[in-house]
Parts: sequence; structure tokens; C-alpha cells
Amino acid sequence: MQETAAGGAPEDCPRPAIGESSHNPEGDALEISLRIAAPPARVFALLTEPDEIALWFAQVAGIEPHAGGTVEFAFFNDNGTVSVFSGEVTDFVANARFGFTWRNRQWTFPPFHVLITLEDVGGSTVLNLRQTGFAAAPPLERDIHDEGWWRYLERLAAVASGSRPEGWNE
Repeated sequence: MQETAAGGAPEDCPRPAIGESSHNPEGDALEISLRIAAPPARVFALLTEPDEIALWFAQVAGIEPHAGGTVEFAFFNDNGTVSVFSGEVTDFVANARFGFTWRNRQWTFPPFHVLITLEDVGGSTVLNLRQTGFAAAPPLERDIHDEGWWRYLERLAAVASGSRPEGWNE
């Protein structure tokens, strides 16, 4: 039997099994659930501390760690450009929840909202990510974010377990 993440989800976007993503092409949400071989405190630090974020996600990050604070992520692209995403912290509960809005200045649609929750499962963590806002965005954005989140969350899981993703941020 396949383990599933706990928690409710709208009927149009059922909660994915751990290690899968789920979305309804006509809906607004993308959900990802991933088991990470590290305790929630370690995973939360990787999600919210700028020096830790640089190990798996954005090369430069700034987070004011409270609801209403700001977030900013800068990614150095292979072509020499920098992509900057900024927003507001919407939820911040140590070792349990981190939510934020984010948008790129070039987007002509409203910001996305990301909510990440962490569940302690016997010393490991089940990370549940829910991103909403796709109904107002171009359809391609859903695929871009689904692929991107998986790539980055696999890096986060590697770093959390003590590895360094090959070729990352060198």
C-alpha cells in the first residue's frame, strides 16, 4: 500500500501520494508531497535561512521570518542573467509551516502563493507543498513550476541528508 500525506485538499486537487505531484489542469493548485530523511527542524532551516537556501534553491535569498515580512530570491541563470522573485511571508511557524507569495517583476499575472507544511514522521519529514494562483497564469507556468519544484526539492532532500548536489551553486 502506498503511503499518502495527511491533510485535506480541495476535491479538484487531491492530495498526492508521497513522492508525487498532483494538479488538475483546470484547477488552481499544484501539490507536491515528499518524504525527506531529516527532522523537521533541519528541513525548516533549509527552507527559511538564507545561507541554507543557497545550498539548494536560490543563490541569494532574503527572508524576514514572520508573517507580513518580505521574501526575495535571486537565481543566477546559465545565460548570465539574474531572475529575481519577491513577495510576502504569509505564514511562519518554526519547524511546521512556511508560506509566502512570490512573483517575478516581468509577470503580467498576480503572484503565486506557496504554503509548505512539515510533518514529523519518526525522525523523517513529510514536506507538503501547495502552490496556488495558476488559474490566473498562463498554462505553461504550471508545468514550469511542477518541474522546477521537483528539481529543487530533490536538492533540498539531498542537502538535508548530508549530500551536496553535484554541480550546484559552485
